[in-house]
Amino acid sequence: MSSALQLALLLAILIPACKLAGSLCARFGIPPILGELLVGVGLGPGAANLLHWRVFGGGEATGALMLLAQIGAYLLMFIAGVETDIDRMKEASVPAFVVALSGVIWPFFLGAGVGHMLGLSWKTACFMGGALTATSVSISARTLMDAGRMASSEGTIILGAAVIDDVMGLFVLALLAASTAVKGEAFGLAPMASEWLQRRIAPAASHPLVIQMTMLSVCVAVFFVAGYAAAKKWLDPLILQLRKLTATEAVPACVLGLIMVYAISAEWLGSVAGITGAYLLGYVFAGSKYKEDVERSFYAMGHGLLIPLFFVSIGLSSDYRALSGHWTLMLLVLLVAVIGKVVGCGMAALASGMDWVRSLRIGCGMMSRGEVGLIVTAMGASTAIFGRTEVAVMVTVVLLTTLLTPLALRATFGLHSPQDIAEGLEDTGAASKVRAIDERPPLARSAESGESESHREHSSFMSATPQDASIVTLRAGDATSDFK
Repeated sequence: MSSALQLALLLAILIPACKLAGSLCARFGIPPILGELLVGVGLGPGAANLLHWRVFGGGEATGALMLLAQIGAYLLMFIAGVETDIDRMKEASVPAFVVALSGVIWPFFLGAGVGHMLGLSWKTACFMGGALTATSVSISARTLMDAGRMASSEGTIILGAAVIDDVMGLFVLALLAASTAVKGEAFGLAPMASEWLQRRIAPAASHPLVIQMTMLSVCVAVFFVAGYAAAKKWLDPLILQLRKLTATEAVPACVLGLIMVYAISAEWLGSVAGITGAYLLGYVFAGSKYKEDVERSFYAMGHGLLIPLFFVSIGLSSDYRALSGHWTLMLLVLLVAVIGKVVGCGMAALASGMDWVRSLRIGCGMMSRGEVGLIVTAMGASTAIFGRTEVAVMVTVVLLTTLLTPLALRATFGLHSPQDIAEGLEDTGAASKVRAIDERPPLARSAESGESESHREHSSFMSATPQDASIVTLRAGDATSDFK
């Protein structure tokens, strides 16, 4: 069978399987991302071993699949940038920043320390610690939506901090990836400049690590400043010109090319991961007035094909049999992943003025690892920093923290917070949510508005929320709420 037909057969198997598994998970209130991961695990080396079937012999289709999966990672981070709530990011106060910073520091040092203590090299241990830093924004947001807590104080801090520590986490991991590159094989301006300085300047040759990290920091700063400024200034005028083209889907096609340019620029100019460049471009797009011109096309292109391939490729590259004899490592990394966020972020929230219950909620809300953790795992595997065991451990930790987060958040929102009581929010039922919108009795509202009794009984207010979120219908007549 030709390579093209092999790839076609792989896509015919994987894409429908991902969507069916994702839909099944969503029906039971589980994030669909887990379904896509589990499809990969089930078809991976530990079970069906799909990629080693005789029909896929030769490996060319497998290589093409992994390349498409990498493009899917770029689109995933671009869409994550487009979905970033810029107003929420700007409103993320000092507590959100402190929580995010603590949520990066604790998992990194705990993860690196535990990994090295169990026999991993410092390079692998530090990369594992870095992989535990970022929180899954989408999983946290979905959990808060399902709990009806998006507008709560804890929800605001969780979402603001999750966005911030995702950026921090990507920055940390980019630095790690660049600083651990093998001499002579590093790609980018920073290693070239470092090598040139060490050849020409004697003090620089005596302190190679200092020179390398200095040049790396300079290049990272230049990329972020120049990349953001260029996109902010030229993106809207460029889209305006592209809209004049008569070719079908000219705007999204050219934007896709721009994503690739930013990914290449991120790795060459900034010595950071290409996904960081894709996220930066998406973040600028979030504030563009032409955002809708590309949003729907990239959702179809990304979630319809490439992004599921990325998630399933992670599962296909993981072999749970590699955990045999390494259960202690997996359990300790899972413990570090939970403690690093629950304790680290919780203590930061407590120091910012939250009571212990709200601090615990914030810590639990920051616990999940998702897209970024999987991207980091893929980066570690592709650079040979992670072996089969480390990939299996990280995929397992991502799966378990993603499952634990909704359960822990729902449990902590059932606890009574002194600040909730002080603010009159001790009743967390549906009726209290209605009263929180308007404390006045229905008759008073009706009299003030001058509505007739019959009209009041049939009037309703519906609040539309993002896809898959709860829809709250408020009937003025009986002050009840329906969650659909």
